[in-house]
Amino acid sequence: MPFFFLAGTAFAQPLEELKKQLDETREIIKKQQEIIESQKAKIELLEKAIKEKVPPEVAERETLLKESIERGKNIYSSKGCLECHGEEGQGAKGPVLKGVILKYDEEFLVLSITNPTVHHGPKALMPAFAGLQNDEVGDVLNFLTTFTPGRENLERIERGKRLWNKLGCLQCHGLRGEGGVTGPAIIGITKKYKYDWIRLCITRPEVHHGKKTEMPAFSEVPFMDVEAVIDFMNTF
Repeated sequence: MPFFFLAGTAFAQPLEELKKQLDETREIIKKQQEIIESQKAKIELLEKAIKEKVPPEVAERETLLKESIERGKNIYSSKGCLECHGEEGQGAKGPVLKGVILKYDEEFLVLSITNPTVHHGPKALMPAFAGLQNDEVGDVLNFLTTFTPGRENLERIERGKRLWNKLGCLQCHGLRGEGGVTGPAIIGITKKYKYDWIRLCITRPEVHHGKKTEMPAFSEVPFMDVEAVIDFMNTF
């Protein structure tokens, strides 16, 4: 009996050492697998760069964006966004999101997700997703870029751009609302003021800016054309 007891005791210490070696080996293998996966990703990136004839850094950005969009899609689905806004942003119980990236700046969109009452008032039906991390909100915004506006809206924006140039708006306010020689910058103006206020600034500017305003009145411009110009201004 003592013999077997001693034998068991003698083996106890080497057994602990073996377990330790096993854990260390597993950790080494895990790290090696991580390195292998990292190298695989690098190989895929280089293959993409060669195939598409773009610099590796461009290919990397495209890959990161694709991954971000996929994560954003999962968040959009798991948080129930599609129930209100539709699977492709076409709208349901909530408003249409197609083209929303073109209309509003990043700050506006971030607050609309995390603290919607700031822009939409205390009675906003949109729930606040304040628990989302910054990178998660970024993923959702990247996913929203896949919601391209309908052809009709795109055509109206393009028509608004042509009218912007034709009516001479660019001479005072710049190509993209950045401001010109005589007119102020109006980037983000459609986020600050309501549609009717902006429409009057175009058709009857003296209402808001007084009779001495240098802004010409475009009162003869058809209503639909004014709408198209404002749609184009939404892209600033």
